[in-house]
Amino acid sequence: MSFLRRRVDAPAAGPDAAPAPRLSRSERKAQKVEQAAAAELAARISRAQRRLAQATGPLPVVAPRRSSEDAVPSE
Repeated sequence: MSFLRRRVDAPAAGPDAAPAPRLSRSERKAQKVEQAAAAELAARISRAQRRLAQATGPLPVVAPRRSSEDAVPSE
């Protein structure tokens, strides 16, 4: 189970909310491995996006299209 999913599925913390149950050592290790994998994937995606942006150069600026209301004069 992912760390983010636990936070989303957890009930809203209020003043009378019980503390979250402690994770076992194996659960903490699994969570750490999962977070490291997610961080590695995010870094790989970031590097790929940066390489793609460098390879393609700046994107051309295109003039915005006129809307259909502007194209046909109304009487």
